[in-house]
Amino acid sequence: MFEVPAGRGDAARRGTREFLDPVLAEVGLPAGLAAALDDGSWDEQIQGETDEALALTGKDVGTPILHFRPPEGVAFFGPVISRLPADEDAVALWDHVVALASFPGFAELKRSLRERPQLPSFGVRTDEAGRQEDWHGGSRRQKR
Repeated sequence: MFEVPAGRGDAARRGTREFLDPVLAEVGLPAGLAAALDDGSWDEQIQGETDEALALTGKDVGTPILHFRPPEGVAFFGPVISRLPADEDAVALWDHVVALASFPGFAELKRSLRERPQLPSFGVRTDEAGRQEDWHGGSRRQKR
């Protein structure tokens, strides 16, 4: 499991080469990827695609945004899942997502995430559930 080493956890430094170079090295990725931090050549295209996606869904969503049967089809935020489904479950899940998206009046189906994602980077094996968390009435932010 990758953990941010001491002295590299400062959020203000996370978008810097100083932070990213050792992270890339530790996970075995090419150091050249860090050059993207200062490469603005994709910014206009990425912003355009983001604006297009938000125009299809509304601005009160996050990512991922899926566009069904473009260009006329609807777009939705999601699905967001915390566990990797088995192959046969993934097919069924996708079929249900497409079915919901195909219904003209469907707008939203949501509940708060209850467990951390099932990812090795969180220390969770694919055969177990992520750590259960107290979401403070649906939000990770502490209520004051």
